Amino acid sequence: MSSVTGDAGTGVMSLLYPRLLPGETERRFRMLHEVPAGGHASMADNHSSRAVYAATGGRRVTRDELDQLRGSVLRVAHDQGFPAAPSAAQRTAFDREAAQVLREGCRMVPGEAAQRQVWAFLAFVLLPDVCVWRWPADAGNRYAADRFKGTDLTRHALARLWTRAHVLRDDAADDPYHLLDVLGEADLDQIMARRSALAGSPALVRAIVRTHRDDEAGGTGPASRAVASRAVASPAVASRAVLRESLTRLLRLTAFVDLDSASEPELGRLVRQVRSEARAALGG
Repeated sequence: MSSVTGDAGTGVMSLLYPRLLPGETERRFRMLHEVPAGGHASMADNHSSRAVYAATGGRRVTRDELDQLRGSVLRVAHDQGFPAAPSAAQRTAFDREAAQVLREGCRMVPGEAAQRQVWAFLAFVLLPDVCVWRWPADAGNRYAADRFKGTDLTRHALARLWTRAHVLRDDAADDPYHLLDVLGEADLDQIMARRSALAGSPALVRAIVRTHRDDEAGGTGPASRAVASRAVASPAVASRAVLRESLTRLLRLTAFVDLDSASEPELGRLVRQVRSEARAALGG
């Protein structure tokens, strides 16, 4: 079996994860509603006879490795009060820490992480109790299907966290995951939902998040200070509005500019310029 690296230059073979078959995915989603509150740990396991693996692309994850992954995510959840209902702050803290654990612990390449049934296995088989804790049933006792099934990976309870950590990982920083702290859930979703055009380029996403951070904090370089000074001069222009207008303008650019070939410094300059134009257009 050929070796496939999870990150360029690491030499670490990618792990292949069980892919829960569609019929089993639906059965286990029904089970979520049948199990009493607080009892979803009874659904947890490290294997399923109704799961398959990709034939090539790495080696199969072992049951011991799956147990270790479950233990790591559970520790993060316990740190945030699991199994008691989490506060908004605890949910945010869990997301940040769990994103790092999943990105580092799963050891999968993006191609494997793009498989919806992989995340269905992780949500329904390995970590159903954690996912239910993070995304509880609504007032009608119904769970949101896309948080568990993997039909939309930008909304899946676990896949969205892996993707954020993968895209925002900054290898040049002392804390590679410092950018996870910059944007809130709603604002980050605005970027990740545009995955094909924007989030498909991690360097571009990092540039967008860095520029937003520098705008808010005052920045360190001349360009950042110029953007920040306009922000102070126009407090009525909401930061979220500027971000969303910037994203709209960047989307237009992707139609005729190849941003994939640009370096990170070039992307940084472009994003700062677009953000400045967005603020001006909004009256800033």
